[in-house]
Parts: sequence; structure tokens; C-alpha cells
Amino acid sequence: MYSGNRSGGQGYWDGGGAAGAEPAPAGTLSAPLFSPGTYERLALLLGSIGLLGVGNNLLVLVLYYKFQRLRTPTHLLLVNISLSDLLVSLFGVTFTFVSCLRNGWVWDTVGCVWDGFSGSLFATVTRHFYFLEWRTVFPQSLMWL
Repeated sequence: MYSGNRSGGQGYWDGGGAAGAEPAPAGTLSAPLFSPGTYERLALLLGSIGLLGVGNNLLVLVLYYKFQRLRTPTHLLLVNISLSDLLVSLFGVTFTFVSCLRNGWVWDTVGCVWDGFSGSLFATVTRHFYFLEWRTVFPQSLMWL
């Protein structure tokens, strides 16, 4: 079975470091992938994306809750999109952000699986709600489906 976590034999995986060095845990890099400055820039970018995503999506949820006239079926779909985007911002960005702060992936196999699963799940939910929103707003454009 193919595992996407292999480097293709370039000597960095599974103890491929210097001779006599202690081998790294299975499936982890023995040398950092990027320079520390690059990790800092990535952490800044991911932190900004995460904060903007959480803030904007919380604002949409609060406005929907606060104003009665916004409670329409179309706005409900937008709230569902905001909720799934909020979950992406919380769960999808957090693991990678912490890893960038520590200059490499710091989670175990379960954390890796959860990061991939949650990102895929919430992104799929978001795309599904975007499709429902499009179908609700522009029903005549989907007559061929």
C-alpha cells in the first residue's frame, strides 16, 4: 500500500540522518523541512488566516442570532457555511499553526489523521453548502442537472 509520508528514498525519513545519530520516530522527519524564518512566516500567515476565519464566521453567527429579519432559508445556508468554515478555522489551522511554531510536525499519528480528516470533512461540508446555496439562489442555472 502506498504511503504519502515517504520521501522516495532521499535519506531524511526513518533515521536517515547522520551516521551514529539517534534515529527519528517512524514517519517523522529527522531534519527540518524549512528554515526557522520560513516557519515563522508560515506561522504568522496561518495565525492571521485562523484569526480572520474565526472572527468573521463568529460575526456572521452572532448577526444571524441577533437580527430576526436575517432568519430566512437563504441566510440559514450561509450560517451553515459559516459554521463549517469556523470549524475549519479552529480544527484545520490549529494543528498546522502549532507545528509551524515548533519548526516541524509535533503531533503523533492520531493527530496527523485527525488533522487530515477534520480538514477534509469540514471542507467537504462547506462545498456542499455552497452548492445548496447556489442552487437556492440561482435555480434556473441548474436546470440541466
